[in-house]
Amino acid sequence: MSHSSPDQPRRVIDRHLYVPHYLVVLANGMERGQSRIYLKHFGLGINEARIITVVAHSGAMTAAEICEILVMNKSIASRSLQVLESKGLVEIGDGKRSRPVALTEEGLALNERIVNVSLARERLLLNGFTPNEKAIVLGYMARMFSNMELANAYDPLESGGETGDDPL
Repeated sequence: MSHSSPDQPRRVIDRHLYVPHYLVVLANGMERGQSRIYLKHFGLGINEARIITVVAHSGAMTAAEICEILVMNKSIASRSLQVLESKGLVEIGDGKRSRPVALTEEGLALNERIVNVSLARERLLLNGFTPNEKAIVLGYMARMFSNMELANAYDPLESGGETGDDPL
């Protein structure tokens, strides 16, 4: 642990220069707004809507595949799938291990409404961005996503302590 002295200033994280701060705040803010809309208009939570959109995009898949794609906890996915099945929005196949999840006609129709809301909100979020700027942002985000496993594997005790050294 580093100790600061009167002649050595204490190190702090400036949230305005810290990328994870912006990512979390943007994600939380967008999720909060999206959740409010989905509950009010569709009677669903954000997790159920996320499952609908990923199954609509990729086709029938197992709960494990949904969890991997959405980086979603298995118990949350299980509860959400139960809700979706009870509302007639998904069908869950038979089997002990690999049970494919597919959207029903009602689920596909709801996906259309979710897509409309999501794309409208994205347009508002990116107001003032050019198509090229959007592509650049998406490229940076994809690179960060590919580095997420590396960042999550970091353990300061296994890496020689909290040195504060720039690993790059």
